[in-house]
Amino acid sequence: IPQYLLSLCAAICLLIWYGVYYIEAQQTLVIHFFDIGQGDGIFFELPNHRQVLIDGGPSSAIVSKLGSVMPFWDRTIDLVILTHPHADHVDGLVDVIKRYDIGMVIESGSSYGTPDYNEWNRLVKEKHIPVVYARAGQYIALSDIAGLKILYPEEEITGKRFANIHDGMVVSKLLYGSTSVLFMGDAQKPIEYTIIASGISYAADILKIGHHGSKTSTTQGFLDTVHPDFAVISAGRKNNYGHPHQEVVDRIQAAGIDLFRTDINGDIEFMSDGKNIWKSN
Repeated sequence: IPQYLLSLCAAICLLIWYGVYYIEAQQTLVIHFFDIGQGDGIFFELPNHRQVLIDGGPSSAIVSKLGSVMPFWDRTIDLVILTHPHADHVDGLVDVIKRYDIGMVIESGSSYGTPDYNEWNRLVKEKHIPVVYARAGQYIALSDIAGLKILYPEEEITGKRFANIHDGMVVSKLLYGSTSVLFMGDAQKPIEYTIIASGISYAADILKIGHHGSKTSTTQGFLDTVHPDFAVISAGRKNNYGHPHQEVVDRIQAAGIDLFRTDINGDIEFMSDGKNIWKSN
């Protein structure tokens, strides 16, 4: 058999197996916490193929990560959420917006005049992407049993300047059937205290730990309020900030929460069928 025919057969087999895997995976919600260094990059896809990206990390690494979990022919993402405009969250999104068609953007709109954030805003305007400025109470329906709830900021803060940009964080919660995931971005203790004081149920199956496991976040009271089964910390290996701090790791583990870290575990994947949620890799 000629070599080119063998290569062609191998390529066809790979495509078939990829298609089978993709179809099977899409019977469930799939959530990816990417290992992209010192930053956040979270991507999830629903069975109806709605796709959401939360933050893009500090570099173009997010593009190859997306390419590893999205079909090669797919060049659209329905929703992108920028939790706040620090470089380790927005820089990768600049590369994403250049390569993908984005259906909608959610961000806080707070004032932050860095070159990378200015470039992000320029591209959003240039591509005429609809922007929703986050405010608690907003709900984005993603399917008949799935949606995103915006939990913070409490009010629209478009154009507001913060001494600490973390105070303008976009905090959201994914609901899929009876399962849920709470995305804290880099939210720190003041936001956690606000959440606790609200009296609203913030319980979630998975908690994306705030601020890369820094000691500025993840108080005991907040952990008790969310009471997750799983926690995920996104941090770079041997980063210069000492993230995650050991006291935070100890607090999570003492609460009996299964902890996963991108600096140790690499890419982390969860699945949910709407009733149960589990780590799948």
